[in-house]
Formats: sequence, C-alpha cells, structure tokens
Amino acid sequence: NDTRERILDVAEELFSRRGYASVTLRDIGNAVGIKHASLYYYAPEGKKQLFIEVMERNFQRHKQGLTDAIAHADGGLRQEMYAVARWLVSQPPIDMSRMVESDMSEISQSQAERLMALAYDAMRIPLVAALKQARANGEIKMSNDDLAAMALISLIQSVHTIPSQYVGNWRETIGLELVDMLMDGWLNP
Repeated sequence: NDTRERILDVAEELFSRRGYASVTLRDIGNAVGIKHASLYYYAPEGKKQLFIEVMERNFQRHKQGLTDAIAHADGGLRQEMYAVARWLVSQPPIDMSRMVESDMSEISQSQAERLMALAYDAMRIPLVAALKQARANGEIKMSNDDLAAMALISLIQSVHTIPSQYVGNWRETIGLELVDMLMDGWLNP
C-alpha cells in the first residue's frame, strides 16, 4: 500500500545517507508522518527488517537500472559504460565501505553475507556481462572482468563524495570522463 511504500522510500533514503546505526524508527516515523510504534505494523521485526528490506530493494533497483542502461545503449562498450555512469550518478550512492565496516555488524552474519553478495552482484553482474561481450566482439583485451567492473563502479560512486561546490552540476560529465580514463588509459599510445 501507499503508506508501506512511503515507509520503504524514507527508510531507504535515511539508511543510505546516514547508515544503520544513525537511523532510528522515530526518525523514519517522523519523516513519514506517523508514530514510530506504527512502523511495527508494517515491519513487525522493526529496524533490522526495514534495513534488510530496503537494502534488498535498493540492490535490485541498481541491478535492473544498470542492466537497462546497458541494454539501451547503442554504439559498443564505451556507450554502454557511459550509460552506466549516467545511471550511477543519477542514483543515491551505495556506501559499500560504511556498509562493510558498520552497517553489516548490526544484523546477523548470514543476513550480512547475503546482503553483501546481493550488493556486489547487483553492481557487478550487468557490467561483467557487457565486458565479456565486448571482449568477444574484439573491442577490449583485458582479462579480469570482475576487477574492471568494480573499478568503474568505485570510480563513478566516488563522484558522489566530491563536495557540490567543486562539482556543481557536472557529476555526469565527470562520470563520463572517468569512463574515458579507464578505457583509454593514462599513457600516450
């Protein structure tokens, strides 16, 4: 229902921006406009349940968004990676470092392992498929698709950490330049 979706949207935004430990049910309830005790109707297991559910949803959205971006790009690997960069800079960042160092210790080890696998697969699998296809087409010669995918994702995600006064409205342009840097390298031919 609409209230549940609003709760998930607000919880996702708060957890993504501030991390698990810094968000309370009261914060979520206040942002939604309901009493925090009412959240137990929608999430009987409380904050942990909300966190796990919104992170699963976030990772699924990223995987679908990246897959769609690649599928709709025309013109080979560079255009696909440009589409990936555009999509990633248009989304709230996933702070993998904070998740590993802080958030995951708040939930069970099995849940943490499952969420981290979902996160990495959501971000990595669509790019690895594009890289494998590019290699099969003779566009690239590098051999470690996983490393290349995670390098690109890490670089693009880092754009979100640059203070606005230094970036302005240029996040997408920076993302595209990072794709070029990875694809062209730094050395003169």
